[in-house]
Amino acid sequence: MFNKNENIILFIIKYTPPVFILTLSFIISLILYFNNQATFNEEKTLIQKQYIEENKKEIKSQVNITYKYIIKQQKQTEKKLKKSLKERVYEAHTIATNIYEENKHLDKNIVKKMIKDALRNIRFNNGRGYFFIYSFDYECILLPVAKQLEGSDFYNFKEGKGNFLTRDIIKMVKEKDEGFMTWWYHKPNDMKNQYKKLGFNKHFKPFDWFIGTGEYFEDFEGDIKKDVLNHIHNTSYEQNGYIFVLDYEGNYLNHIRKEIIGLNALKAKDTQTHKTVVDAINTAKNGEGYISYIQNKKPGNDLPVEKTSYVKGINNWQWLIGKGFYKDDLENIVKNQELLLNKRFKNNMQDLLIMTIILTVLLLVMSIYISKILENRFRKYQDEIKINLEEITKQHNILAHQSKMAAIGTMIGNIAHQWRQPLSLISTAATGMKLKKEINDLSDEEFNSNLDYINDSTQYLSKTIDDFRNFFATNKEKVEFSIDSAFNEAINLVNVQFVNNNIQVINKIQNHSTYGIQSELVQVLINILNNSRDELLNVEEQERYIFIESFEKKDRVVLEIKDNAGGIKPEIIEHIFEPYFTTKHQSQGTGIGLYMSQEIIVKHFEGSMRMENTTYSYNDKVYTGAKTIIEIILPR
Repeated sequence: MFNKNENIILFIIKYTPPVFILTLSFIISLILYFNNQATFNEEKTLIQKQYIEENKKEIKSQVNITYKYIIKQQKQTEKKLKKSLKERVYEAHTIATNIYEENKHLDKNIVKKMIKDALRNIRFNNGRGYFFIYSFDYECILLPVAKQLEGSDFYNFKEGKGNFLTRDIIKMVKEKDEGFMTWWYHKPNDMKNQYKKLGFNKHFKPFDWFIGTGEYFEDFEGDIKKDVLNHIHNTSYEQNGYIFVLDYEGNYLNHIRKEIIGLNALKAKDTQTHKTVVDAINTAKNGEGYISYIQNKKPGNDLPVEKTSYVKGINNWQWLIGKGFYKDDLENIVKNQELLLNKRFKNNMQDLLIMTIILTVLLLVMSIYISKILENRFRKYQDEIKINLEEITKQHNILAHQSKMAAIGTMIGNIAHQWRQPLSLISTAATGMKLKKEINDLSDEEFNSNLDYINDSTQYLSKTIDDFRNFFATNKEKVEFSIDSAFNEAINLVNVQFVNNNIQVINKIQNHSTYGIQSELVQVLINILNNSRDELLNVEEQERYIFIESFEKKDRVVLEIKDNAGGIKPEIIEHIFEPYFTTKHQSQGTGIGLYMSQEIIVKHFEGSMRMENTTYSYNDKVYTGAKTIIEIILPR
């Protein structure tokens, strides 16, 4: 017979599991419900914040790209104009030379007429451009736009600023044979105002002529503006985005709705549109900024929504460029997220209910069965259970201790490899500051720079522990991230070492992304960069380079990193990824860096990593070095 305590134990064994499961299921259901609500509210707030911030960054980035393109075109306007004028005059000079060479046996007056007839009707620059010819005796030989002046003396001809233009051109052509000249003159359709004009003239030696042409800066710039607007209009963006352009008078120069191009937004009937345009123009005149306003999303849509735009001014053209996004898209994202969470919650509750029923039945049956067995064997096994429990506990502790010591040993070895060089550089920086302080040669800038580096290095040392711990953890979260940002993070940690050793890093990484853990790719890049740096320190008589570039290959992103340190010896290149293989002194490394890097790329990025020797040219010089080729997955 069992005593009272044993009966209590049997009762507990029989009925506690199902009661516990039912109670636990109820508690979990409540927790899941409230957690679902809290998660939704948190994710809603986070989505709203991220949506606005990311879209603001995106529209600002796209506007700035367009702005830089326009500024580049502006800077090249005069260069393009000069190139165009020079090419045209060279064409005319070639035509005149060919006519002369083929007909120089004829009378000169006949040849001159042939040249004039050949050039008279040639037009370019949208019909504005033409050729003119003057003799060194100041006689007008060819002037297609004012034929009545041909044969006239232009010795005393003055341009808009009062300079004797013909005299200045002849003087310049006599001295230099050809060249550009700027002058001011009225336009045929505006005789009151003077406009800046650029011309190119070239000496035609057979008859002592100069052949030339000119173009008003304003007219040529107008062509450039049209090209810019065509470029903007033909540039596509995701989610039906577009760049809108207005001038400071409110006229639409570019818009996704072609029917409003050319209309004046300040003449809109509703006051809200007028106020929005005024705010946008004022913001653009002051530089750049964000504006928010209410607008119908599509023509004919009576539901106004809030829109945020980023605008920027181009004051020398009196232009406003901008791009915006609608906030109603955010509501759709939030609704979709809410549906997703509710569906997930419903599925979790259904699974929980099914599991609760199954576990309750199973545990109830098992508890009855076990209690029957225990009734017969309880006393027999009491002592054995106690003995076995003590033995199991002892063995478990031994195994746990052994596992812990093995993990610690591995971690210490890996961390030691990563810490040696940063610790050495921290010591060097600190010692250098102390020495320079003693001789009063330590500037504030160098002091602050060294402190920043020491702080960055110590942060990196601390982060190394987390990186190695996370490398073997099973709960790491992978995300999509930019390879360029990972490289920038890596180079920031080692940049001082590279600058101090005159090592130039040539970055040609494209705008590629991958999927994984960014800190792990940073760790790989640092290992490779440090290995190249160590080898480059042995290069004395040439410049030191490290090149890194990326490109897509099918469903992969390929990273190639090469140096000019002379390459890897053929007899050791097949061993470089083996653990603990190193050609360095023990104080510099343990040989686990490349092994760990390859493990990260293969296991965590589903990729591959290999090294080979390469020969290439840069700045007309041929170099040999090691090239690391990394292939990793594109985001799914």
